[in-house]
Amino acid sequence: MDWVKKPPIIVVLGHVDHGKTSLLDYIRKTNVALKEAGGITQKIGAYEIEYKGEKMTFIDTPGHEAFAMLRQRGAKFADIGILVIAADEGVKEQTKESLEYLKIFKIPFIIALNKIDKKDADPEKVLAQLVELEVIPEKWGGEIPTINVSAKTGEGIDDLLETIILLRDIYEMKTKINGLGRGYILEAFKDPKRGILASLIVTEGVVKLGDFLITQSSLAKIKIMEDDLGRKINEAYPSKPILVGNFDVLPSAGEEFKIGQEKDIENIRKELEEKEKTYIRKHIFVKTEEKGDYVLIVRADHLGSLEALENIFLKLSQKLNTNIKIIKQDLGPISLEDVELAKEFGAIILSFNVKNFKNILDHIKNLNIKFIESNVIYELEEKLESLIKGEEIKELLPKGELEVLATFSKTKTKKTIGGRVVLGRIKLKDKVIILRNGEIMGRGKIISLEKNKILVEEVKENELCGLIIETTKDIEINDIIRIE
Repeated sequence: MDWVKKPPIIVVLGHVDHGKTSLLDYIRKTNVALKEAGGITQKIGAYEIEYKGEKMTFIDTPGHEAFAMLRQRGAKFADIGILVIAADEGVKEQTKESLEYLKIFKIPFIIALNKIDKKDADPEKVLAQLVELEVIPEKWGGEIPTINVSAKTGEGIDDLLETIILLRDIYEMKTKINGLGRGYILEAFKDPKRGILASLIVTEGVVKLGDFLITQSSLAKIKIMEDDLGRKINEAYPSKPILVGNFDVLPSAGEEFKIGQEKDIENIRKELEEKEKTYIRKHIFVKTEEKGDYVLIVRADHLGSLEALENIFLKLSQKLNTNIKIIKQDLGPISLEDVELAKEFGAIILSFNVKNFKNILDHIKNLNIKFIESNVIYELEEKLESLIKGEEIKELLPKGELEVLATFSKTKTKKTIGGRVVLGRIKLKDKVIILRNGEIMGRGKIISLEKNKILVEEVKENELCGLIIETTKDIEINDIIRIE
């Protein structure tokens, strides 16, 4: 086996809204190859970049407390960690939790003090908070590099990338480039057209199109292989993030995978049958015998989201001293069977980060079934809590959503975009939220609206339009513009 210098895998951790995704977005933009549209939609996003001839892979992890398991998985197989702390807010609960993961897995890490451009940024105060947690910065005589950065202006980004390369060399990170591939499953999900897919990271060896991929709970003959930009590829080497397809059943996020021999597949398939039954019962199930004060039918985009939602429901039960039970949960859009089940058992339907069919939503509304839909996990949590408390919820369904299909001119305060209204309607002068992968990136206001190059007051569902949004935040293709 040939051992070679490894492109480092970097996990980005930190508290919600401290700018992890914004920082990653800026880093990606420094790489010309990544300026084209595309990418894997997943709950742990993995992106490969090249900086001064050196490749590196970044893993983003959600900051909300409900996603603790996802953060732990991200730290599990990383070579280097970046702990993002907002310089104007300091150390928070998920900051401390992330530090624990970095210590448990003994990962060398860098402190990135983000939002340094803000007037109330106080990096020295944050460093003092870290010392209280026994994390001693280099500048104060310790071993942990700390870098002031701004995801808005780009300050400190080069220093951050240089430090990553330096740590890679100091710790002599190497890997086997020959032989059968191994690595970890990042996330798994169902695609209505392509079946069961999984995003994964290769940690050693090579993974090739046509290989047999084996995990503890599933296997696949790889008939689909794409890079992080959605481009078809035939092989992947260490640290490469890829999307692969044709799994028998959903693999579990965080599982280790290996490439196996075709002659062993039948025996492995038999061994997996019992594991599969247990796995399906745990994650994708119908339990109509469950009884509770409030019963739920849950739909989500990924298994990691289902786990996070289960965590939320448990805490909400304890907080409100009520009995919340899930009678069904699955991946993908709400089905007619879900609606009928909700009608029979008086259940609340919850949909997280899934595009549902209009006829199903209309059916739910006509039957007066309690329904909550959101792309933002804390928003879904707040709405469920309000419903249980009997408080008035003005609008359970979003008033309107537009998917961004094109971006045009932009200034510091105005962004011109094109898109399709995917839910409800949007109107001139509407206040909006800008969502990216379920996270709020910013807010704004629609100051111009056109349909067929004619100025209009509103645009309805499934119609294309052009609009100008008054906002200081950048807007990207695939972002969702939601009416507040």
